Amino acid sequence: MRYGGWALLGFLAALHPAAAETYRLDPANTRVAFEVLHFGIPWASAHFRSVSGEFAIDRAGAASRIDVRVPIASLECNDPRWNARLLSAEWLDAQRYPQMLYRADRILLGDGWAMASGLLTLHGVTREVVLDVNLRGCKSSGACQFSAHGRIRRSDFGLPHGFWTGGDQVEISIGGTVGGAS
Repeated sequence: MRYGGWALLGFLAALHPAAAETYRLDPANTRVAFEVLHFGIPWASAHFRSVSGEFAIDRAGAASRIDVRVPIASLECNDPRWNARLLSAEWLDAQRYPQMLYRADRILLGDGWAMASGLLTLHGVTREVVLDVNLRGCKSSGACQFSAHGRIRRSDFGLPHGFWTGGDQVEISIGGTVGGAS
């Protein structure tokens, strides 16, 4: 190949965006939690011991994505009676709906932040949920710290709510540290 051919290949390679930085979630370093609000006051809160998935950051903006899977049975609350109640058919119905999924591929990426618009599947119902994400130290190598926050309504997912079972509003938070990008 002559010099001109090499230059053309170099130019085409420069036009091709760099691959997305992919980070795998580690349950030891990632926390998925929720808090049910009742009249604007935290009423019940819990977190999930297990989470899997990954997120990808594409600085060119075309291929950023989030994919998170949470086994409902990994729910943990400070009170064993609340654990049983939250996992029962009265609330999350872990036996009938064993996992929660969140997938987003519409992500607005800024300097240290992102806004992810994706689909949350919970209790057999799928709805759009927006997460506000903070990113710290997410480079092509090294650790990446993140936190994400969103809000859903229990009624949107067919979950019971009311005066005696807690309010409709639920605050969701996901956070952690993941290793270097792959």
